[in-house]
Amino acid sequence: MKTMKSKMLQQLSVFSRQLAWVLALGLLINAQAHSDADESLNIRPDEVPDVCNAELAQIRVTVNGLAPGGILNVELYDDPEHFLFKKGRVRKVRTAAAEGPQEVCINLEQPGIYAVAAYHDLDGNRKLRKRWNMLPREPFGLSNNPEQHVGFPKFSDSAFTTNSLGADIVIDLKQP
Repeated sequence: MKTMKSKMLQQLSVFSRQLAWVLALGLLINAQAHSDADESLNIRPDEVPDVCNAELAQIRVTVNGLAPGGILNVELYDDPEHFLFKKGRVRKVRTAAAEGPQEVCINLEQPGIYAVAAYHDLDGNRKLRKRWNMLPREPFGLSNNPEQHVGFPKFSDSAFTTNSLGADIVIDLKQP
């Protein structure tokens, strides 16, 4: 009885080590695949989203309406006068786009009034393709999901106020 129990414990120990190796290998492969995708899409280190954490002051953005491939771009703005222009942007993050809802997080230095723009760079060329009238040719969305009107979107339609733990927002990409 004692030797049978000893053999079972020994087999369980071997199985546990094998399982640990398989899990570790899976994590390494997944991390490498993500890293390779970021490199092939030319995502720079300063553009990588922050690790999501509900206990930190950050904007946690869930983007709906993505298809696989290309780059998801999320831009944070705090300047109503320069909304959707580089000068008004606090931060831009990029990540490989995956199908379905995707969460992207941006750490905040301080609470305030912000707006977020997101677009799916389908061809991964790091630019939002536009039509002759400057409307996006790629899936695009803003915080608060305002209705599209004629003319340039307004900061006030997309603005939201953060608290000490930031904010959770959802953006539904609109197809062009």
